[in-house]
Amino acid sequence: MLSKEELRGLSRVSTWRSTASIFLDWLGIAGLFAVLLYFPHPLTYIACFILLGRQQLALAILMHDGAHGRLHASPRLNDYLGQMFTAAPLFFSQDSYRKFHLKHHLEPLASTDPDISLIGGYPIQLGSFLRKLLRDLSGVSYFKFIGYFFYQPRMKKNLPATPSSSHKRLPLAYQVFSVILVNGGLFAVLTYLGRPWFFFFFWVLPMMTILQVLLRIRGIAEHAGYQANANQMLCSRTVVNPLQTFFFAPHQVNYHMEHHQYPSVPYHRLPEVHRLMKERNSLPLQNLYFGYGKVISELLR
Repeated sequence: MLSKEELRGLSRVSTWRSTASIFLDWLGIAGLFAVLLYFPHPLTYIACFILLGRQQLALAILMHDGAHGRLHASPRLNDYLGQMFTAAPLFFSQDSYRKFHLKHHLEPLASTDPDISLIGGYPIQLGSFLRKLLRDLSGVSYFKFIGYFFYQPRMKKNLPATPSSSHKRLPLAYQVFSVILVNGGLFAVLTYLGRPWFFFFFWVLPMMTILQVLLRIRGIAEHAGYQANANQMLCSRTVVNPLQTFFFAPHQVNYHMEHHQYPSVPYHRLPEVHRLMKERNSLPLQNLYFGYGKVISELLR
């Protein structure tokens, strides 16, 4: 498929691209809050509520790249900046996420895969799927998600078998400080603008509801319905649909077969990997989809 030289070039970290993506995501967040401030209306409230959940997903995907060390060439800067600007806004720890995600890459869909609670057990009945979405929209899934990711890393059996030696755990004090600084700063700005309730209604609440739905759709589209396979492309999907991936898979995370084949490639180079693999007939076309509707329909009995 890709030669060593090609992979080395495609795996090169572009700090300016990552920085620009983080800046643009935060610019989008600021723009949505500006709309809420200057154009108060039930329709703008609904639209911004949904779009802010999408922006939070975009930050989560950049946190994912940070977990792979793909945001900055320096491992320390990668971790410190990733925690501050992508994980902390979500009240999350990039270190905790890395522990789970590296293990997921060892053997997706195996019994030891920490994502199995999200992506396992499909296909399912429509009623069961709707109940999952209801739990997402009611905030129940959020508390289960947070509890799972903060409790399980303390259990040795859940640590990755091959942790990255280039990433030392961030000080807990910095992780807590980053969460307080970012969210406290956002709350302070909104309070100064006379809308402190915006923080809870348009930042915390979308995180507990809309973000959970988007994470579920993205997660099951990546792996659900398959069995563990040594060739991880055969238990992964790629979905190519620009409009739909804008909402469900920002920052090219929709190129998931390519990501599992070459996890060292930063998100912005995955479309190029997709093109090369498709040209060379090395991409399992049966796992290439052109919309999430088709994926979901195949996962429902």
